[in-house]
Amino acid sequence: MVDGGILDHRQFIKALVTLCRERSSGTVFYNLSSGLSARIVINRGEITWLAYAEHRGVEAIEAIRLIDSGRMSFNPSLKLTIGKQTLPTTPEILKMINTRSHERKNRPNGSAHNTTNSRPINSKATSGKVFNKNDVCEVVIRESIEFIGPIAKIVCDDYMKTQPTQISLNSVHRLIDTMVIDINDEAKGHLFKDRVREMLKLD
Repeated sequence: MVDGGILDHRQFIKALVTLCRERSSGTVFYNLSSGLSARIVINRGEITWLAYAEHRGVEAIEAIRLIDSGRMSFNPSLKLTIGKQTLPTTPEILKMINTRSHERKNRPNGSAHNTTNSRPINSKATSGKVFNKNDVCEVVIRESIEFIGPIAKIVCDDYMKTQPTQISLNSVHRLIDTMVIDINDEAKGHLFKDRVREMLKLD
């Protein structure tokens, strides 16, 4: 795992272009301070898969374009993909992500485009209730592994590594949203959410 630290949008694009030019393979993680994460899979320098919150493919490109800054890391041993995506060419993707917009200029660092899908699942997410992150991870992995396999632990561990021992309800909802990205079936995604809500007594 290569950690690029906190990068603004321009630095992130530069690092992404470098990986593509070097014909690298692996998964790029771009984690926001809000707890949301963008993932970009590269195969021999070609971008083959993208996700951000509940957006995938071309929709994820638009969402990633609006991110101001985040912590970037690159794992050459992982290619976390669920389902095949039809994407523009890599140069076109890089150009789309790099497009400046007035929306980004007017938002604080660490923020991203505010869409309905990127909001916490539960409207009670502002509650002061806290959870032990190890207990949460155990439940989330157990309930998602049947749908997405071994990457359940990888995705959960990557999210939790920046979290304190006691995490907020809001963070739990964001983790659930992150896991749902890799469940390539809406019905199974809802089943997973319902199971976790029940196990952790989120409602």
